[in-house]
Amino acid sequence: MLDRHRAVLGAVVVAVLVRLPFVFTGLSTDEGGYAYVARQWARGDRLYDTAWLDRPQGLLLTYRALLAIDDSGWTIRAGMVAGGAIITVALAAIGWLLAGRAVGIAAAWIYAIAGLAPHLEGMTFNGELLASIPSTVAIAFAVWWWRRDRPLWVLAAAGICAGLALTMKQSGIDGLVVGLVIVALARSGRAAAAFLSAAALPLLASVLHGIAVGWHFYWTALVGYQLSAMGGDGSNASTRWTDLGRHAGDIALDLTLLVLVAVLGWRRFDRGGRWLLGAWLAAGFVGINLGGSYWPHYFVQPLPALVLLAAAAVAGLASPWRRRALAAAVVLPTLVWLAALAVMSPGRRAQAVPYDALAARDDRIAAVIRESTTPDERIYVLESEAYLYFAADRESPYPYLWGKPIDKIPDALPRLRAMLTSPQRPTLVVLDTPPGAVDPSGGIAADLAAHYHLGTVVEGVTILRANP
Repeated sequence: MLDRHRAVLGAVVVAVLVRLPFVFTGLSTDEGGYAYVARQWARGDRLYDTAWLDRPQGLLLTYRALLAIDDSGWTIRAGMVAGGAIITVALAAIGWLLAGRAVGIAAAWIYAIAGLAPHLEGMTFNGELLASIPSTVAIAFAVWWWRRDRPLWVLAAAGICAGLALTMKQSGIDGLVVGLVIVALARSGRAAAAFLSAAALPLLASVLHGIAVGWHFYWTALVGYQLSAMGGDGSNASTRWTDLGRHAGDIALDLTLLVLVAVLGWRRFDRGGRWLLGAWLAAGFVGINLGGSYWPHYFVQPLPALVLLAAAAVAGLASPWRRRALAAAVVLPTLVWLAALAVMSPGRRAQAVPYDALAARDDRIAAVIRESTTPDERIYVLESEAYLYFAADRESPYPYLWGKPIDKIPDALPRLRAMLTSPQRPTLVVLDTPPGAVDPSGGIAADLAAHYHLGTVVEGVTILRANP
């Protein structure tokens, strides 16, 4: 038994070691934007109003907690490392309980490496990974209650974790869906009540806070604007297919082998296990479609379920060398990428690691912004390089930090133009995106020409300064 626990512990150590090099690589656009909003909230801005984000409070509270340790940003990636280790342990427990110790150990080792998912940005602390942590723990608790006849408090713990996942990202429904399937299979009304009541606690806390900050602001940010945009230019079938096609290559690099092997693992589970895994995968892919833009990091969400199925396929082989060969094949894309990084020059490595070179460029731009503005002067980045606000430690007078809300919210573009032409317009405008790409009518370009002049160019990025 001790050797089996050591095998899982070894996988956890590997999960930590392969993720540690990315603690000090540059933050992504999403991470930087989340960090900026969390910092503004901590400084007194009203969440979902002046500090606007279309994510629930759990994500922002996590970022606030990490930034309270150190506000330079590296602790955000430390959260990613901890998250990878937690999911590794939870998958080991789920696999062990559902299909035996060999499956649990294989799941832990495969996720330790494949969970890094370089093309799916598994080394960033994105919302999908944040939601996957409590979701996977929730499923582990629920399976433990189900397969080991544990007390109801174990299922209540599963419910709390499932609810927490939904406070990390709206698509984090995995734990809730799988928990409901488990209590349905158990045919226990008391269990269903315990699970759902516990899941409601973090959700109720989020709703009460949403009422306190202003229900209209809260609902619009988390749900309303996405519903209103459905079928429009920013969120229709054509846009979705275009977005999926743009990212399909990166998604396939990390998932193709894993999916093919996962199919072979299906028969290793009993009927209850298949129901559980089917629900887990379905919830993950529903979550992907809720986002709608099909960014590669969305596909981090079904990764734990796919790893569990692949682990079952690996453990089902009779020959030890075949088991090792199949496990190696599953993690091969990540291992090849890591090996290539090890021999690259620093410059090439920065280009190969997602967001590293971009964040280094933004850090240099941010240094110029800090030198040429005072802390109370505001800036605006056109349109989506939200990390710059965090790196420069300057506030934006415009709430929408990314391009998608501008595409989907009807008054977002008029509001942007009004901001750029008002007496309180930002001191600097950073043209990370050409104005015509945001406003094909030419209105923003005309506003900038009338109210701004060239300040400087840094790393090929034009920075405009407001006219006196």
